[in-house]
Amino acid sequence: MGHRTDADRRVVASGRRGPWGVRAAKRLLADAAGGAPVAREAAVRIARTPGHRLHERARERVAAWWVRTRDPGLRAVVLETGAVAGPMPARLVTLALHDRLDEWRAVDACLAPDLLADPDPDVRAHAAAHCRAAAGPLLDALWEAGADPGTPLRSVLLAAGTPPSGPMLDALWRAWLGEPDAETGAALLRWRRPAEDAGLGPLSAVALETDAVVLRRTPYREALLDALAMRDHPLREIAAGTFRAVHDRPLVEDLCARATADAGLAAFCAEHAFAPADPVARAAFFLLTGQPRQYRALDPDGGLLSLAYLSRADDERARLRTAMLAEGELDLVRVIVGDDRRARVRDMSADETRYLAEQLAHRREWDELWSLVKDVPIATGAGLFRLFEGWAPGGDDERRLFALFRAADLRAVASGLREGGDAPWTAAPRARLRFRHGVGGVSFAPDGPFLAVAGRAGVVGVFDLRTARLAERYDWFDSPVGCVLHAGDGVVLAGERGRQGAGPCRLVRCADGTDRTLHSGPGSVTSLALTGDGTFAAGTRDGDLLLGRADGPVAVRSITEFGLGRRQWPRRIVAHRGSGRLALLGRSVHLVDPATGHAVGAHPGRTVTEVGFADADTVACADPHGWTVLLRVADGRRVSARNAQIQGCAGLGVLPGTGQIVIADRTGDLHFLTGATLDAVAVHRTPSGDRPTGLTLSPGGEFLAAGHGDGRVDLFDLRLREVPALVRRPVADLVPRDLGAVGAALAHSAVTGRDRAVLELLDATLIHRFRFDVELGEAVELTAGEHDISL
Repeated sequence: MGHRTDADRRVVASGRRGPWGVRAAKRLLADAAGGAPVAREAAVRIARTPGHRLHERARERVAAWWVRTRDPGLRAVVLETGAVAGPMPARLVTLALHDRLDEWRAVDACLAPDLLADPDPDVRAHAAAHCRAAAGPLLDALWEAGADPGTPLRSVLLAAGTPPSGPMLDALWRAWLGEPDAETGAALLRWRRPAEDAGLGPLSAVALETDAVVLRRTPYREALLDALAMRDHPLREIAAGTFRAVHDRPLVEDLCARATADAGLAAFCAEHAFAPADPVARAAFFLLTGQPRQYRALDPDGGLLSLAYLSRADDERARLRTAMLAEGELDLVRVIVGDDRRARVRDMSADETRYLAEQLAHRREWDELWSLVKDVPIATGAGLFRLFEGWAPGGDDERRLFALFRAADLRAVASGLREGGDAPWTAAPRARLRFRHGVGGVSFAPDGPFLAVAGRAGVVGVFDLRTARLAERYDWFDSPVGCVLHAGDGVVLAGERGRQGAGPCRLVRCADGTDRTLHSGPGSVTSLALTGDGTFAAGTRDGDLLLGRADGPVAVRSITEFGLGRRQWPRRIVAHRGSGRLALLGRSVHLVDPATGHAVGAHPGRTVTEVGFADADTVACADPHGWTVLLRVADGRRVSARNAQIQGCAGLGVLPGTGQIVIADRTGDLHFLTGATLDAVAVHRTPSGDRPTGLTLSPGGEFLAAGHGDGRVDLFDLRLREVPALVRRPVADLVPRDLGAVGAALAHSAVTGRDRAVLELLDATLIHRFRFDVELGEAVELTAGEHDISL
């Protein structure tokens, strides 16, 4: 019998059955785990002996020892015996060594970075191959297991044939589009799966899609243009090839529009000869994209560029001016103003105007510069006047105005009018008429500077406001005259008012020194309103509406025909001439359409005494305490209302054109409110402090009359409200009528300092401009002062 070694004896002993065999097996495995050479040799022999009782346990231990020690001998045993360690992660390492990773579960994907970094080349290679072939949950788990940029795991997964699921794929697209790298780009293009994210999907489709029909659709066409603008990005080269293949004219136009503000797109267009189809747009495009040779060949005389310039917004014009300056050889004056410089003044920006004036001065085209100075807003013209160098125009009139410019405080004029709370641009008191009898009502003529006044002593007078003299007088009335309406063409309508509203009372037509009764009834005439050229409406205390022409006949319609009760008799009537509607103020507010017989109404929430049209569907109402409401009446219902609080309301009117509401409060101050929101705009303070009995606006809104119980009528000039806007407008746009507003402002004592300097120069310029104009007579001037007048 041969000699047995210690390892042989321990192999035999650990293979016995019974307590002694169990004890020998435990000692063997414990000694081997501790590194005892003999015990470990015995364990290796057992691992190679399939029939031994400890065979499987020895194989697991040998595999685990190899993972821990990386002993080459143990590695050979593991490969020879197919040994696999028991616990993780050693088990996964030995499986990788045997290339048996099919049992690798998604939950253990976190071990992938360690496997790919394992010192054993076979473990690394087999792990990488399995990662590349992964799919489903394991693939998703591997991407989440630390596949950061620059890691072996990311490189392996990017080399895989299967892309990750949505969120991770979107992250890859986002990373590559933001900061491209060749490895990620190659994988995304190989996988040919676009991003699912709505913000990334179109751009990713540009990288993958080859169907021109698809790329012409929204949002891919926009994404294609975005890709072309991505400088130094691989996607730009892909998009460039795709764009040439798509060959879509609308897409080319969109590209050219973007290229004017993007140097990269401009270079792409130049390289491939893309340009707008329209010659005007093409001229501007060539200039903005730095293609001067192409521009000069297309537009040698600058005509196309001038048309392009005139059609652009201010920011685009500024870019064109910059591009033209860079070229140096272009006639910027011709481009900016075209062939008709005066017609372009109103559309030019301040920068364009200044540049044009400097160019004209540089060329010493003084006549053109002088014309420009006279055409632009007065403050702008004052600022440009410094450009003249020892030149003066010909002709006495021209030299006279030129001397006024030279003598003016140009710095003050160039600063423009004062704005703000202390500026006088609200109303100017012009005259006070004192009548020896109480005034029942006043009415401005729609066609001239005349004021009709109703006297409570049963008399009506018409006054020429230019002379403050009585022009006509009518005194054949049976009762006091409570309301009056100047209908134009010298015709005045007067309504009698009986005691306690009882009659009989008449509506009388007065003209050419004669009178004629248009209607007689048992109730007082309560209100008169002009509804059109020579047409009117009136209301009576007994509930009738009188409709007709100033020369008759008059139609009498009871308010019951409009579905209103007798208690809604009209206290006041106001007309909206554009729609033909009447606002009838009874116990509530009603909008009445005489043409259709239709009426709708709403209650303001309290008893109101004043009403006026803000628009065809909206009325402004006020009660005596100053509570003011903007009431929109629709289908008989009150809808959203706005309100304001004035300290008492003595009268209300609506300014034509602006739609602003003007209210006289209990002290006579005039409050101007916006017609849409009733927000305060301005307040004109009056020194008297007396409560008016009512106010009346002239048909054009230029003048306001406030009556008082003691027979006074205060006249206010509202044209001052137009002055700030007039000063800002080009003088070339002003008309002879505007002289009246400027003159009214200059007549106001509160207009001083730089405001007066601005307006004096504007006034002189307008007088010069319209010196041959027959319409100068349209500028109405009221006689100022205080006048005692007897009716």
